[in-house]
Amino acid sequence: MKKFFKLLIITFCIAITAQTCLFAKPNVGLTDIQIIKKIKKLDKKINKHPDNSKLYIKRGYLKFCLKDYGSALEDYALAEDNDPKNSDIFYSKGRVWLERKNYIYALEEFNNALKINPKDSKIYLSRGITNERLNNLDSAMKDFNLAIKYNRKSHSAYINRGIVKDRQNNYQGAINDYEKALKLCRYSPDAYYNMGLAKCKMGKYDEAIDDFTKAIDQDPEFGLAYYKRGLAYLKLDNQQFAKSDFIMARQLRPIDKNIKEDLEKLQKQLNDMLKEEEIYY
Repeated sequence: MKKFFKLLIITFCIAITAQTCLFAKPNVGLTDIQIIKKIKKLDKKINKHPDNSKLYIKRGYLKFCLKDYGSALEDYALAEDNDPKNSDIFYSKGRVWLERKNYIYALEEFNNALKINPKDSKIYLSRGITNERLNNLDSAMKDFNLAIKYNRKSHSAYINRGIVKDRQNNYQGAINDYEKALKLCRYSPDAYYNMGLAKCKMGKYDEAIDDFTKAIDQDPEFGLAYYKRGLAYLKLDNQQFAKSDFIMARQLRPIDKNIKEDLEKLQKQLNDMLKEEEIYY
């Protein structure tokens, strides 16, 4: 029976590499309708105070939350006209470009922000994420080190530095950073998830399953955590648990082609095994 799963596991192991970075996503805890109402209020304030850069920054951020990136950039440009020495403006523009996956523009804006405020932890964090996505791993490591230097409680910086260490094959170093992040914030499904990935690469599948389970306990809709836990179960020849996790991952991430294909492969292998067993009865 194990022969059927050797090829399957080799195929699946490639999928154990995708970490999730932790980044302050645009989210103000409001519905789109509530955000629009706030924007309308800011419109009135801006009409009365057209030189107030902070109002443009606030409105730009709300538009960013609505994924109206073009309008957000327009507001940040107006803010820059009024206050060209405000690092938050360049940081905000950088976040828009990062969200749009235009990493070169994002890097330029974060560099501009740091010229004005070279001790701002959040800018180093954002630039580090940008460098990581550009595969500039040494630069990303320096950025996350500086983010931590200027904010020792930067939970996000530890997680993202751990991701870089993982990519550099320093799995224990990555785990150490994830553990530091968890000391700062016990609720951190991303830390548990990424720690599970690192332990898979070290062959510690039982421990990885525990980490993926903690990630799921904290975020029951964490589809990737179910998927990766399923892969770890496969490494331990626990096909039924793997199938259960793949099914849950498929429900939570229906458009993920990798999960769909891997579930189909596993089901086929299980069916083939059952047919082989029937031959011997």
